[in-house]
Amino acid sequence: MRIIGVDPGTKITGVGIIDVNNRGDYSPVFFSSLKFKDSLDNVIFQLFSNLKDILEKYNPDVAVIEDIFYAVNVRSTIMLAHLRGSAIALFKSKGLPVFSYTPLDVKKTIAGYGRADKEQVRFLVENLLNIDLTGYPLDVSDALALAVCHANYSGFNF
Repeated sequence: MRIIGVDPGTKITGVGIIDVNNRGDYSPVFFSSLKFKDSLDNVIFQLFSNLKDILEKYNPDVAVIEDIFYAVNVRSTIMLAHLRGSAIALFKSKGLPVFSYTPLDVKKTIAGYGRADKEQVRFLVENLLNIDLTGYPLDVSDALALAVCHANYSGFNF
């Protein structure tokens, strides 16, 4: 099964795609960051457009996107909700099932501890997928972690 994970952000969105088989063997397919410096309406469109190109090139079977969590800054939360909505609409238009996990769920799955920091998650994702994410923003390891989290939650029943 091919899983795309997306960690949306208004400045940087992490995208990671992995393949996983029914024995739980992971292999990285694609990972990157999408960087934006524009108004929210243009960022929404750029995210939609970039993800559309990635979907067409890599043909994932399932999409996973980080769930909205409570944040002190309500404006940031609303902006992230717009991005999530755009991505979810795109995934659904391509017939993909969409799953969401909170950062706590992802950290528990990857690190065994829901309060693990982003650097710990990156380290574990690098080791699990046998990749080097030096130079990539933490959003990329978060996106890959989302994909791995979903594979674990689905029990490799593909």
